Amino acid sequence: MHEPSYTSVYRFERFRAETPAVPDHIEQIEEEQRAFRAWLRLQRIRLGLRRALDFWPLALGIALGVVSPHLRALLVRRHPWMLWVVFPLVLLAGRPELQVGAHLSGTLSLLILYAQFPLEGLIVQWVLRRDVTVPGVAGRVFYLHYLCLLQLLMVSGALSRALLR
Repeated sequence: MHEPSYTSVYRFERFRAETPAVPDHIEQIEEEQRAFRAWLRLQRIRLGLRRALDFWPLALGIALGVVSPHLRALLVRRHPWMLWVVFPLVLLAGRPELQVGAHLSGTLSLLILYAQFPLEGLIVQWVLRRDVTVPGVAGRVFYLHYLCLLQLLMVSGALSRALLR
């Protein structure tokens, strides 16, 4: 026969009830507790997955950063003008107007080549936390590239040559 028992709320230990005043439906209460704990465990797993999925822009940026030298080599061979669009920060770092040594300029360009996409991934991750839509985020990243492209046009003198003709 079932003997009444009580599960303490404050401690996780079971002890026998001293009086028969404990309800007979204790199994139902224990089953509800197990179901609640399973639901709570599932919610914690879902929350952890949601938090891990918040880092997808950074992960994509790191993956693109790893393959960026190959992408740059491909662009140099096929469409050299695309370097201005895809890697404007790298081209800005290699400009002689920075007045750094040739060795440091090459090292800085290589460093920015690897770091450009992870930094853009961090920017995207930061902007996505503000409830901005994906097209809005893409617009901000393209705007950053647009500003770098304008800077390259001003520094290279191509804009002034075109205006003076």
